[in-house]
Amino acid sequence: MAQNYKVYISNRPVFFTQANRSEIPSGKGITFFESKGKHNTLLIESAINNEAQSIYILCKDAESAWKSFSSQFEFVQAAGGLVVNAKQEMLFIFRMETWDLPKGKVEKGESLVEGALREVEEECAIAPLQPMHKLCTTWHTYIQKGHSILKATEWYLMAYAGTKTPEPQHTEGITETKWLNAEQLDEVRKNTYPSILDVLASYLGK
Repeated sequence: MAQNYKVYISNRPVFFTQANRSEIPSGKGITFFESKGKHNTLLIESAINNEAQSIYILCKDAESAWKSFSSQFEFVQAAGGLVVNAKQEMLFIFRMETWDLPKGKVEKGESLVEGALREVEEECAIAPLQPMHKLCTTWHTYIQKGHSILKATEWYLMAYAGTKTPEPQHTEGITETKWLNAEQLDEVRKNTYPSILDVLASYLGK
């Protein structure tokens, strides 16, 4: 399998890939270009401004191209969890008018899984949680106080065997918590971030 990296920029997936052009699906809204080192960032911005829905950067060395791209950002490490209860329902939060999963920045001295557990417990007021295994890593960029940020979020599957009703952490802008099973996800899929869809795909296998 060709090496590749995926990052969301303005909610568009950007791939740094060593795949051949013929291996990548083509279609409306898909943009390709050969890697141009640090100039990739400007080319990505231009493609997004021209309404590209997904962008593929064809690289001879995807790792080198990714390092060149990521070196232009301040790095933030975050972690979060997809919590499943005894009924195999998944726990979602509603924040900033969007369905999301509990997550946040990892604090100094914490391991990634410790940070993920703490964030879920704080944002949903449930414990104890049993970490099962890592699901995936998602990447996205944003601007904060004039700084360009690249955030990596490590996602873990967690089990909750308790009966306490989750409570939203209002101080973090969370207005609702909700358990949903796999057949009830249309509402979420229509109003969530693409990176959350990646987490669901890692868990559900589709």
